[in-house]
Amino acid sequence: MIVAIAWWLAFAPAPAEAETSSRAIEPAAAASVEAPTDEVPTPTTDTTTAPADDATTPAEPVETVRAKVSAGNKQTKAPYYDPSDITALRSRYRLSEDIPPPRTAKWRCLIADPVCAFNVEVNATSAFAGRFKQGDVRDRTARKWASGRAQYDVWVNIPVLVETLGRQRYTRMTLGPKAGVAFSDTGDTWGNLGIAMRYWLGRGKWAPTIELTSALSFKIARRETQDLGGAEPKYEMHRGPVGIAGDIGFGLGGFGAIVLGGQYDSPLAREDVPDRFRTSASGMLYVGFRGNILWGGPAAAAVMTHGLTQRYGKEPN
Repeated sequence: MIVAIAWWLAFAPAPAEAETSSRAIEPAAAASVEAPTDEVPTPTTDTTTAPADDATTPAEPVETVRAKVSAGNKQTKAPYYDPSDITALRSRYRLSEDIPPPRTAKWRCLIADPVCAFNVEVNATSAFAGRFKQGDVRDRTARKWASGRAQYDVWVNIPVLVETLGRQRYTRMTLGPKAGVAFSDTGDTWGNLGIAMRYWLGRGKWAPTIELTSALSFKIARRETQDLGGAEPKYEMHRGPVGIAGDIGFGLGGFGAIVLGGQYDSPLAREDVPDRFRTSASGMLYVGFRGNILWGGPAAAAVMTHGLTQRYGKEPN
């Protein structure tokens, strides 16, 4: 009993400490409520948090800021360019105000047209030719005479330079392979293999053109006679070394062109070659007309030239 009382006196809290502990765990006292009175309370004014009076001050409308494409533009919805902007843009890139509507090519691009891209055409050439042939090498002479030339070519035109205007794409230059055959008097026949280029100077169907061709020429056959007025000569194969041919033309559209050209045939005169197979250096300069055969004129002129040279052509003795 004495031990228990001593234990309690040793560990019991002091009266002040017990009061402090009881106060620490008590909840905060509720705020005192004042009794209602007849006095009108004085409103407090807080200058930092006072809300705006909606009844007296109308709200300002919020302006939406849109991106402006060009300086000084006043439009707020598409399109954002005004007429002055369009005028400045056309002037900068040299664009006409009157853009022609898209057009389609005639003849389904079988006749070349600026609105065509890739196309294939068949051309015929009829020309007046001044021919020459090497004579005796000891006196440096050459035989010269006038004749005709008929040529038929297939051109494969590949666009290599194009331009776009509005919704229309135009071809400015084509370049591609060509192959053909050429005929002259005494039955001379050459193969022709090379490249052809056409440059358009406009966009219309009849736009001016510049045409250039360059090719390798090789003799295929001939008639061994100098005067076709007698008995019918024999037409036989007559091979020769490879020569060169080329011309330049100035035309209208893909319908036709005036051409100036020339051809040179290499000699085959080695000592080990029999005399009947030897050939002398020869060639021709010609001026004529070349055009697409579809509209008829070039084809008729080439066929007539071909027939006349085969029937009446003469090589001087």
